[in-house]
Amino acid sequence: MGAALALRTLYGAGMRLVHHVQTAASPAQVWAMLGTPSRWPEFDVFLAKVRGPERPAAVGQHLVGISRWTALGIPLDVLEVEPEKRLVMRVRTAPGITEELTFVLTPTTRAGTSISVSVVVDGLFAGIAAPMLWLTNGLNARVLAARTHGVARHARRTAKTVA
Repeated sequence: MGAALALRTLYGAGMRLVHHVQTAASPAQVWAMLGTPSRWPEFDVFLAKVRGPERPAAVGQHLVGISRWTALGIPLDVLEVEPEKRLVMRVRTAPGITEELTFVLTPTTRAGTSISVSVVVDGLFAGIAAPMLWLTNGLNARVLAARTHGVARHARRTAKTVA
């Protein structure tokens, strides 16, 4: 699993940070976790849980992520959903820091998935927060890839046992 950094100013509006990771899981297996807000704490190092309707991610959803280390509620707005392909959300990380997270799932030739996580950081403190957010979102991408890789491996073993 590798990560690439693209750090640039977008028309003065923020900084774009990109990570690319690979998993042996199919896009459907990755989406089972990524497309279910209540499962986001399984790969997001900041979240203990997500408050909101118990349903798949949907455009217009307004959720609240609860921080692992404090009782802070983090507003999460779902902006775009294309099941098994793309999820875009706005995260108001802290006063003066807003992230727009874009997850893009691309099938690979070896029956796995390439996961691209793009983060646009904006706000008064974007420049200060960008390095930390780049690191944590990179970690989140790697955890998502590792967890879904484990799911795919378990599914293959189960299929072999049944066959």
